[in-house]
Order: sequence, then structure tokens, then C-alpha cells
Amino acid sequence: MKENFSKFSLIKKPLLVNEAVLVIYYYTNWLAASNKSQYSFDASYPGFTFSKDWLLMSIEDVFGFEKAYVDFVKKVKAESFPYLEEFFSEDNSDILNLFYIFTENDENYLPFFAGIFQNLNIFGLEELTYERFKEVYDFCFLKCMGVEISDENHKDLKSLIDSKKKLLKRDFPYLLSKLPYRDELSMDLVRSSTNTRSIYDRLMPLLDKLCEIIKKNIPLIEGDLNKHFDHLEEDNFKLLRDLSDQVGINPLLNKIGSPLNVYTLIMAANMEMIQYMSEDMDFAFIKFGIFADKEKKNVGKLKLLSQYLKVLGDPTRIDILDLLMEKSYYSKELSDRLFITPATLSYHLSQLHVCGFVGAYIEGRRTYYYLRKPGFKKIIDDLNDFCKNIREENHDCKE
Repeated sequence: MKENFSKFSLIKKPLLVNEAVLVIYYYTNWLAASNKSQYSFDASYPGFTFSKDWLLMSIEDVFGFEKAYVDFVKKVKAESFPYLEEFFSEDNSDILNLFYIFTENDENYLPFFAGIFQNLNIFGLEELTYERFKEVYDFCFLKCMGVEISDENHKDLKSLIDSKKKLLKRDFPYLLSKLPYRDELSMDLVRSSTNTRSIYDRLMPLLDKLCEIIKKNIPLIEGDLNKHFDHLEEDNFKLLRDLSDQVGINPLLNKIGSPLNVYTLIMAANMEMIQYMSEDMDFAFIKFGIFADKEKKNVGKLKLLSQYLKVLGDPTRIDILDLLMEKSYYSKELSDRLFITPATLSYHLSQLHVCGFVGAYIEGRRTYYYLRKPGFKKIIDDLNDFCKNIREENHDCKE
């Protein structure tokens, strides 16, 4: 009988620094949008197909029934705009480009630089020391460069990073040639690894202003936040238990044993994130947008089903599933068998995880992946439900 994970620690304090970086992320989206002239920054929101066409839409069209939230976001963005405009009008194009680097060029994911801060979990700027920033920056940089991160025994994150930097130095020409980004972005990514102090120093004053703005306006959505917290705590965290079960990491979480921290996403209100890395609890958490569950309920069943089918429609992911039919594999075995970089493998595994097609468990310091039935069963059940509602007529008999 499978054992579901049920130890969650709901953190109700907002992650101000993480939210501030999401404001910057939306600004960089607005700068690059193909219809930027039609929307002011404060009234804009990335469209439902933004990753394909870079088209913005009105924030009211996305969250029209959440007036308090719309007012909050518009106020935060309007007050942030002068500071963002000044920052990116100066010589900070290198930082701007780091917001345009997406894993495997898939803009459905947070970009490299925003992803760094989603791994930091910082409440206030006083907690963001350069040493902490540098450690997580290096970790994310190594992953983005395609260095294999897992499958070794290290006492802490620093020793892991030091070991992997040696691999990066050894394999640098090969890894650089495999980067999927345009040359300008690849060069800014590489240069950033030796320029983190400058990036940190330039970014801190901007983050300070944005954190102050967000903190001042939080009372506008206090009611929405309280409803969100109550919803997560319902029925002994049923929503979160279902999510960890769907993603297939219950064995891993049960082995960790400690309660899993659950944070709230405010600026990314429809997003869900699950992060874990072997037995390191600093890299294990859930982030749940304040309207993420509402978003799921408002999306039609057939549209959700299409997302599952899209995940299965990729040849590399099909190859991963074929290999996992044989046995459980750890990541280096999979990447070696498929002749792909660890970064590419991680990208594809994350999509298979979210849909419930694969699960993970730990043996030693290795994370093994295995096939699971829930994702496939959901496709079959949803298709059967859809077919039941089809009123089929035999047109062949009509003359």
C-alpha cells in the first residue's frame, strides 16, 4: 500500500524578494512584447499564448473577478515602473538578457534569473547576503550550462558546487556548443558566472525599492490571502497531498521525513511549483499561487487533457518513457543512454513529473525515476468521459 506524504508547514509570511523579482520578470516581458504599445505596464499581463507570440493582454481579462487583486497588482506595477525604467535604461543589459534565457528555450518556464530567486525563498532583503546569492546562483548556472548535478555524495551544497565547477572547466567547450540560446544570451550567461558580485551590487537597490512597494500594498489583498491559506489547510492539506501524489515524489518526501515548507506566490497567482533535490531540505518546497486552484477549475477538461497529450507528443520524452519501461534509472544513466545533456533531461523529466507519468525515489545520493500510472490513467478516463458526451449520428445511412 502506498504511503502518501502528509507533513506540510504552511508559511504565511510573503517572500518579498521573490515577489520583487517577479515584478522585474513581468517588466522584462512587457519590454519584449510585440504589442507593448497597446498596454501600459501596470495594466498588462502576459497573454495565454505569450510563450509563442509574445502578446500581452489586459490584467482585467485574466483576473477580472478578483478586483482587490487586480488593484494590488496595478498599484505595485505602477509604483515600481519608474525604478524599473531607470534601472534598465542604464548599463544593465547583461541582467536584462538573463531574464530572456529559458530552459530549452521554453518560455512557459520562468527564465534563468527569475528561477534563481525562486530557489532562494527570501522574506526580506536583510536575509539576502552575497554569499547566499552566490551559492544558489552558481548552482543554477551549472544546471543551465548542462553540468550533471546529482548522483554524487557531498556533505553540503558548497562542496557539490566546487566539485561540479571542475567538471564545467573540463567540459566547457562541449557544454558551450550545446547551449540552445542565441550567441548574445549564451555569452551573457557565461560572463555572469564571473560577474556575480557586480550583478548583486547593482540589483540590491532596485530590490529594496520593490520590496518596500509590495510590503506597503499587501493589506489590499489580505482577504484573498486568508482565503488562500484556509483553502490550503482544508481537510488536512488535501490539495497539497493530492499535488505531491500527482507529481510522484511521495517516496522521496517520506524519506526526507521533515515537514515540507509551503509558500505562497502572489505575483504569479496561477502558478504551482514543486522543488526538491535529493535529501537537501533547502531545495525542497512547494509554492502555490493564491488563485492556482481556481485556475485549474476554470480550465476546460479537454484543454487540460491537451496539455497532457502535448507532454507525451515530444520524441525525447517518449524515449525516456520507453527506457523507464525496462527499469528505474537515475539521471546520469538516462542522459547517457539518450545522448542528451543533464539540463535537457531535467527539463523533460519535470514535465513528465507534473503530469504524473514518472515518479522519483532516493537510494543513497541518487534520485531514481520510474514509470507511474496516474498520468496515463487520467488521459484514458478523461477521453472516456469526453466520449460519453458525444452524440454520434450515423451519417453513412443518410441519403
